[in-house]
Amino acid sequence: SQAWMRVVGRVALPLFAWGIAVGAEHTRDIRRYALRLFWLLLISQPFYMGALSHPITTIDPFASLKLNIFATLLLGLIGIWGLKEKKEWMTVLALLLAQTLSMDYGLRGVLCILLLWAVRDRPFWLAVLFSAYCVVWGDGSGSVLKTPYFDVKLQTTAILALPLMLWPSARRTKTPRWLMYAMYPGHLAVLWILRELLRCK
Repeated sequence: SQAWMRVVGRVALPLFAWGIAVGAEHTRDIRRYALRLFWLLLISQPFYMGALSHPITTIDPFASLKLNIFATLLLGLIGIWGLKEKKEWMTVLALLLAQTLSMDYGLRGVLCILLLWAVRDRPFWLAVLFSAYCVVWGDGSGSVLKTPYFDVKLQTTAILALPLMLWPSARRTKTPRWLMYAMYPGHLAVLWILRELLRCK
């Protein structure tokens, strides 16, 4: 169902966020890393708008523009960059932009990235704080599974990403970086094509 497809997206976000938190520590050039995210933001935007029906209105183009997940990831990286370089103004600016601009997950997504970065080397606190974050975040979201005994909130399902985040890096399968970068705009392109094909029928 559509609800369970949305669950996949909620699980994907913390994995993207975790990639930024870990990548910020291992990249040889954080400036180039940020630039790659910026270009991916631009490349993915038309596919994002087409696949998920986020058109720009002529009445107020700026207000109607919603940015894709790479905007959130970029601001999260800038926030980490500011903390690493003791330039807190960068972190504050990233948080303000995340709150002001319309984008996937917005301020909460950027805060998630900063949280994961802060506990990246502490598996116990990673599990505890990320689980708590998912529960608090999910409190205001809709239900994906509701019974007389329990109610599973959509945003809380992000906690399903935790085992993959705790999986030892030495045992993970190495994936080419270009493939990882291409997956997001690629899957949006497929969704956009399917949407147009269904519309033609």
